[in-house]
This record gives sequence, C-alpha cells and structure tokens, in this order.
Amino acid sequence: MKLLKNEKGSAAIYLLWMMTVIIVLSIIIVNVVRVYAVKQQASTAAQLGAIAATSEILIATEDAIKEFDEAMMEALEEEEDYEPLWDIIVEKKNDYLSLGYAEEEAFIKALNEILPGRLGDPILKNFFEVKFRLNPTLSTNMYRSAQEVIKENEGNEEHLEILISSDKYRVEVRTDATYETITDGTLIDSFTKDIPQEGYGPPLSYLKYVLN
Repeated sequence: MKLLKNEKGSAAIYLLWMMTVIIVLSIIIVNVVRVYAVKQQASTAAQLGAIAATSEILIATEDAIKEFDEAMMEALEEEEDYEPLWDIIVEKKNDYLSLGYAEEEAFIKALNEILPGRLGDPILKNFFEVKFRLNPTLSTNMYRSAQEVIKENEGNEEHLEILISSDKYRVEVRTDATYETITDGTLIDSFTKDIPQEGYGPPLSYLKYVLN
C-alpha cells in the first residue's frame, strides 16, 4: 500500500512537472510569435511612413514646377510660345501609365527622367531652392505625415527619424514598435522592448540636382 501511494505521488509530481513545462513552452512560443508580429508592425509603420514623407516631396516638386511655369508664362513676350514643363512631365507620366505603371510610380519615373536635364536652368533651380531649402514647410509636412501614418500603424511616432539618403536620394525612415511580454509574471518575467525597423521610399534621383 505504501509503495502504491509513493507511485501515485511520483505520478502526480511528474504530471505537475509536465504541465508546468507545457505552460512555459506555450508562453515562450506565444511570445516568440509576438516578437515577429511586433517586428512586422514596426517594419510596416516605417515603410508607410517613408511613403508618406515621399508624397510630401512630390507635392513640393509639383508646386515648384507649376510656379515656374506660371512665372515663365507671365514673362512671355507677345507671340512667343512656351510649352509648360508640367505638361511635358504629365505627357511622360502618361507614357509610363500606358506601360502599366501605377500612378505615383509613373509620376516619379517621369520626374527622374526629365528634371535632371532641366535643373541646369537657374530660374527653375531657384524655384526648387525656395521649396526645398528656404521654406521649412516641406520638412515639417514630411515629419507630420510620417508621424501620423506611423501612429495609425501602432508604431512609436515619438521615436521617428527621417532623412534623405545622400547617395540613393530616397526618404529613409527609422522608427520602432514596443514589444511587451505576454505573461502573468510568475513563470516568466514581464518586460517591454522597442523593436526598431527602417522603411525606404522610392529613389528620387532628380533630387541630386536639387540638393547639391
């Protein structure tokens, strides 16, 4: 009888040990999955933030071109002709659209193709200087747009960093999302950690002739 009780006691201890191991392994697996989920969350937030900031650059570019065209039209003498630069870019964009490119991608390809050869014009360059260097609105808008998108995607907008690559001429965004362990604190300690990720906008090669 005593032997039977010992065996039952040992079985109960073994069962308890097995249950503890299973619980711990389950918690570890859940938290590993959670780490990857938060990493993907941070990556998505950074990528969308870079795209949002890039959109602000494209808006500023469009404004600079249209203001340049307006100034050129106003300076025309009678019977002089002028083909607006914006019309040339739109025509090239439409060419890319007909090849199956998406709207923004076609626009960027048109800018990258046409503007480098045009920014040698000091008048056009001056309009870009105003938009990109002298007016703080662009950098403010880039930061605000990226910040809003990152917040919407549960990234930490307060850790946002934005720069324009000096060799690839693209927007690069760095941010993070916070990982928090899923545990009651008894078997595994509870802690939080910020997981950083970077996102990149498409290359805007014409910026080489704007920023240099």
